[in-house]
Amino acid sequence: MKLGRRWLAFVAALLLAASLAPAAFADGRDGQRNQGSARSENLWFAAWAAMQVDPGATASTFVAGTTVRDTMWLTFGGDKVRVKFSNAFGPAPLVIGAATIAVKSSEATVAPGTVHAITFGGKASVTVPIQGFVLSDPVDLRVPSFTDVSVSIFLPEGSGQSAQFPGSRKVTYIAAGAGDQTGALTLPYTSTSANGYFVSALEVYNRNGTGAIACVGDSIVAGSGSDAENLKWCDRLAARINSLPHMLGMSTLGLGLGGNRVLSGATTNLSALARLDRDVLGQAGLTHIILADGINDLGGTALTPNLPPNADDVAYGVRQLVERAHARGVKVIGTTMGPAWGFRNYELVDFKRLAYNEWMRTEGVKLVDGLVDFDKLLNDPANPNHMQPQWLTDGIHPNNDGHQAMAMYIDLRLLGETGGNGGHHR
Repeated sequence: MKLGRRWLAFVAALLLAASLAPAAFADGRDGQRNQGSARSENLWFAAWAAMQVDPGATASTFVAGTTVRDTMWLTFGGDKVRVKFSNAFGPAPLVIGAATIAVKSSEATVAPGTVHAITFGGKASVTVPIQGFVLSDPVDLRVPSFTDVSVSIFLPEGSGQSAQFPGSRKVTYIAAGAGDQTGALTLPYTSTSANGYFVSALEVYNRNGTGAIACVGDSIVAGSGSDAENLKWCDRLAARINSLPHMLGMSTLGLGLGGNRVLSGATTNLSALARLDRDVLGQAGLTHIILADGINDLGGTALTPNLPPNADDVAYGVRQLVERAHARGVKVIGTTMGPAWGFRNYELVDFKRLAYNEWMRTEGVKLVDGLVDFDKLLNDPANPNHMQPQWLTDGIHPNNDGHQAMAMYIDLRLLGETGGNGGHHR
């Protein structure tokens, strides 16, 4: 009798295991599929991005039937591309009637055979909500690294106040009232602009990608002092990374704004604290931030140097930025502030700059994931409060050679490379 009960219990256990086995195997396969799906999704990387700027209520309006052709330089290539459109400062929904992406040929002309329609859930048009963003469907357009692409946007209803981005010496072409010209090889433009509109990022699909580096800060990050396209230090850093024998598989994003501050907004843009989540942490594939901001916070008090903000105020703001990035698993590389003597009376608050640099070298370095001492690179050893003469423009912005020197000074080990030179490495 006891044997029978044991046997029945054994058989019941076998039947239970058999009934669960298919589900377990199915769950395992589903898990593998889910992991594969997640991996596929994680192979999208922002290859170009720009900070969104409020141009003011009347500074960027377009009449009905206008086509705008923006130009972007991709620092990382891929087999597919998708576009993130922005209505960050729009007072009304933005209607995009049609959009295309193509490889740029020259000026307002794109290369034949490269024009591809952009769709949104399979549809040719989309409405971007007030202060919202829309990500397009993937486009089967293979683009190599360091390619200029053109995004053409048709506005059937025109637009009111538009989200714009600093052109970084790229020209935007505008065909006012010309109808849908998104498919035209050469846009019949009526005007040009030094700023771009409606696009906040271009993302590429790349199976060999490992991350994206966001260079965040002020006009020096935006390229002031350089005098041509693609010469700012973050562009030169991208070229340097791409030239490695064993590529890092990373894009470099220039997310700088003239006059930007850490703590409070300047006249035409938000502070770094206010725009971090939207314009930086929202970038696809982001792994690193190089933070080079804060000099304008201090310089804003140049004529009243005894008033805040002081070095410790900016340090507190930087700590906030770092902690928010770390919460998202993003590493932050800190920098010191370079010389600013002779620029808009900034020499009157140089004691604040030096105090901040001392904090970053001694305390801030414990907070961040690495340090690039730009001040050590840029200052003149014979006159440390001034920039080295060979890189000097207006006292604060380095010239082309200075931007190149900054790119070369960054220790690539901070980005995962085992080799490298220059900079400070924790």
